[in-house]
Amino acid sequence: MMYPVMLNIEGKECTVIGGGKVALRKAKKLKNCGGAVTVIAPEFVEGFDDIKTIRKCYTADDIKNSFLVIAATNDRELNLQISNDAKSLNILVSIADDSSASDFVSPATAAVGDITLSVSTNNKFPLLAKKLCAVKSADLALYNSILPILEKYRQQIISENGDTKKVLLEYMISDEMLETACRDITLFERKIKEKL
Repeated sequence: MMYPVMLNIEGKECTVIGGGKVALRKAKKLKNCGGAVTVIAPEFVEGFDDIKTIRKCYTADDIKNSFLVIAATNDRELNLQISNDAKSLNILVSIADDSSASDFVSPATAAVGDITLSVSTNNKFPLLAKKLCAVKSADLALYNSILPILEKYRQQIISENGDTKKVLLEYMISDEMLETACRDITLFERKIKEKL
């Protein structure tokens, strides 16, 4: 069982070993999250244009300054070697096809604005996680549009009452209120003001 967490990788060294489609997908996601990404492989599929690549065979020295490592080669023994090397250096490691040898796995995600939805099946069936994300991602646009309103009134409630108004905070995201937001965001905000 994995511990769910959001990881700040802004500006941190992230190394991906492998030059195929899985490595490309992982590298792009790391880069989009602000990681300083380097990909190492003897060969690369198309698409690595905007990512730093080093064309060579892997050695343990390639990861020694990394914050995290993702092994995404098509060689199971090499992936396990990368895992062992990273763990001996106290570096977080994920093996694309083996969660048991990984310190972390990348869940399926959907994001709109400041809202990120992550779903994991603990690597038992990643496509199901992806499907569940897609089902719920349709709601993210609505939630993202009301997030500034929720944040504003939450800050007001906490500054005036501490966290003693949990019932009010729960009311703000009740099914009734979310249905109101779907119909009329102005009415949604007015109903919150009336409760304050």
